[in-house]
Amino acid sequence: MRLYRRRVFVRDFDWILFLSVAAILIFGLVVLYSAGRTTGSEASYHSRQLIWMAAGLMALLFALVLPFRALDGLSIPIYGVSILMLLFLVFMPGRGADRWISLGFFHLQPSEAAKIGLVLMLARVLSDIPPGRWQIRRMIAPALVAGVPFVLVMRQPDLGTSLVFGSILLPMLFWAGLPMKAILLAVSPVVGMLAASNLWAWVVFLLILFVLLIVLRASAGFISVALGANMLVGIAAPILWNGLHSYQQARILTFLDPGRDPLGAGYQIIQSAVAIGSGGFLGKGFLQGTQKGLSFLPEQHTDFIFSVVGEEFGFIGCAGLLLLYTIVLIRMLQIAVRTRNRFAALLVIGFLGFLSFQIVVNVGMTLGLVPVTGLPLPLMSYGGSSLITSLFAIGAVLSVGLRRTRY
Repeated sequence: MRLYRRRVFVRDFDWILFLSVAAILIFGLVVLYSAGRTTGSEASYHSRQLIWMAAGLMALLFALVLPFRALDGLSIPIYGVSILMLLFLVFMPGRGADRWISLGFFHLQPSEAAKIGLVLMLARVLSDIPPGRWQIRRMIAPALVAGVPFVLVMRQPDLGTSLVFGSILLPMLFWAGLPMKAILLAVSPVVGMLAASNLWAWVVFLLILFVLLIVLRASAGFISVALGANMLVGIAAPILWNGLHSYQQARILTFLDPGRDPLGAGYQIIQSAVAIGSGGFLGKGFLQGTQKGLSFLPEQHTDFIFSVVGEEFGFIGCAGLLLLYTIVLIRMLQIAVRTRNRFAALLVIGFLGFLSFQIVVNVGMTLGLVPVTGLPLPLMSYGGSSLITSLFAIGAVLSVGLRRTRY
């Protein structure tokens, strides 16, 4: 019996996904060692990340041996605890904009736990909705489940992480069978808000939205609601803009024009672009990065670790890392497609959503393609909470892959 189980494990375990993740982790340690040499902290970053990696691999193993039916049962407690931790940060006197809970030996970031809690809870809620039977009232529960952590994280304030919850909700809604026109209705106001900064861009956006709804054969009433909602959001855009914190406004303006404040808000984007561009095709070599070495590159061990890769390992290093990430995401998608259980498939899509979103945003941030948000690069950036969350997600996906034909 043990021999049979061992053969089944070897046959069904996704070794390509696991080995790709392992390669990213090892490469991340190498880059962190180099990033830490600037301040003489290479031993600190390197050794601490090894500790977080060990804890993360334990989380991966725990999620791997746990059947996804057990995760279904744990969804409510995990989601509830994560919400309570977020409430603690928001409403405890004197905590201010603190995003971590100190446990002495470890600083826990509740927003990372909330990602796992949200994926589990949404998978539970959406798996109970029969495919093809979507109604407006069925949107209320998933919207509330995702809306609570979104609002609490926004109160910290942490705009970047709050957007991650959207990257979890929308793919899971799509996978659960929500019609594309309904997803378009949910996403379009966000795009419309950005387009509203320019009158002609806003008008063009509304025309494109109208054409898409016609192509999707939406009813006249649905088209009226969609266009009306986008018009209201466009009119309210100035009010929402004034409601942002000054540093959030600065990040958006700097994204549009980094040169407007090259020594202030635009400094990070400019130095990151210089570091990546100076690496050329093959890079300057391990430990040879000058932008990194002279401390011109900010947050090089966390938010801008991809810039270190570009400077020292060049286009080849960046392409290799992105290839590994692509393999990881494709394997996750394949597991979701092959899984018979609806809850398990939604679980994989939720984890796929937030990991892919963070990868795209972090890399785009270092290249100046998206505003600076402070999102870490999964499996690479220094930090315990993010690494443990990412590896738990990978472990849960591997668990689904092992058991995809059993339920």
